[in-house]
Amino acid sequence: MKKLIPKLLFLNLFFLLVLFSSSISVQQKVTGNVTDAADGTPIPGVAVVVEGTTIGTLSDFDGNYSIEVPSGSNKLVFSMIGFANQIIAVGTSSTINVVLVTSNTAIDEVVVVGYGTQTRSKVTSSIAKVDMKLLETGMRSNPAQALAGTVSGLRVVTATGRPGAVPAIVLRGGTNFDGSGSPLIIMDGQIRGSLSDINPEEIESMEVLKDASATAIYGARASNGVILITSKKGKSGVSTVTVKVKHGTNYLNTPYEFVDAENYIKWARLGAEQAIKSGTLVAGNVAGAGPRGTGNVYKDAQGNIIDGNYDSRAIWSVMRLDANNQELLSQPGWKQMKDVIKTAANGNYDPNGTIYDLIYKDFNYGDYGLNKTAQTQDYNIGFTGGNDRGKYFANLGYYQRFSPKIIFL
Repeated sequence: MKKLIPKLLFLNLFFLLVLFSSSISVQQKVTGNVTDAADGTPIPGVAVVVEGTTIGTLSDFDGNYSIEVPSGSNKLVFSMIGFANQIIAVGTSSTINVVLVTSNTAIDEVVVVGYGTQTRSKVTSSIAKVDMKLLETGMRSNPAQALAGTVSGLRVVTATGRPGAVPAIVLRGGTNFDGSGSPLIIMDGQIRGSLSDINPEEIESMEVLKDASATAIYGARASNGVILITSKKGKSGVSTVTVKVKHGTNYLNTPYEFVDAENYIKWARLGAEQAIKSGTLVAGNVAGAGPRGTGNVYKDAQGNIIDGNYDSRAIWSVMRLDANNQELLSQPGWKQMKDVIKTAANGNYDPNGTIYDLIYKDFNYGDYGLNKTAQTQDYNIGFTGGNDRGKYFANLGYYQRFSPKIIFL
């Protein structure tokens, strides 16, 4: 009997170990791939979580995932912003491929205000939110160009076509007496002098505060409204590198057909004649140096050719034909025509005078001073990523507009 007791204790201990080992959780490894139902492309950054637990993982850049499912849990939850959640039973499967469908659930629009963010339905101020798709289309050196025609009451005027020119922004007519006055520009809480030094690729959202609420929040400097800009920030998930390359061709917009030099001289002098007859122009204005006059000089008294870059008497090419300038007719571009008005010997208008021969150069400044096309390049490389401890975003952009040829006059 004494020998039997140790054996019974040993058997009881053995059965207890068996029961304890059977109660230990047995994990099941599940792998698979997550793709988009629209085009079948892999979706990175999809959260894969064991339902009812904190066990989870993210799909990699190729949409692949791997997770250990403990015993007692039989469902996986697949979630991603912009897609409908899916809950799939694991069963005995070791491979589960998932296809996510785009979610069409409408989300109440959120706008940025001076004291944080609010849903648009709760904001009573006049705030216009700029559609960020506008910044993704086309090539712009200045994000202000995307505001033109998109925000009611906002006028964007570019007074010059020079590369890098800063457009003037006027909201609801401005508050100055002359109708000017630009809105205050604030980016991430910092006041900016203009939009010219802001890369459109770094903007997450743009809002325009148009009424008195802007002044109430930001003070007198916001009397012309406020343009609020929020920059892009890092997002948790797989680290990504984005490269964007844009190339475009700009064409000179010339909607008008201009007359040649001969017709310009003709109508300019006929107009001067009518102005003299009506008393709004003196007779001598068709004689001196100028666009309507024939008193432009080719050579000085010593016979030296006058350079129009240094002497205003030779800026214009129209002259009365004489022995001093007749040699110009042998040079390219110089032509001869009859005057359309009568003038005296001194060049003044005289209805009883003589019709003289004129000499001029058929010159089109646009052919020399303007290029018909210009190439535009826009390069951007961005880095984003992060986790629960921190997030990061960085972007480097390069924008250039150049002409295929440069002509020096």
